[in-house]
Amino acid sequence: MSTQDTAQAGAADASSLPVTLRLTAEEMEKAQILARQDHRTRAAFIRVMFLRGMAAYEKELQSATA
Repeated sequence: MSTQDTAQAGAADASSLPVTLRLTAEEMEKAQILARQDHRTRAAFIRVMFLRGMAAYEKELQSATA
């Protein structure tokens, strides 16, 4: 994910929908710490992590079927 993609990933648009996510207290604290280091809200940081994970997963699927 490029820097521009990462920056845009933090900005929710009018068509975005909220999602409920269950994290342990330790995972939540880690997300909060890393979000602060990245100068993002916790929600924006978690969204970036989701997008990066999704991109990695899709790349993995392509490799498996190639």
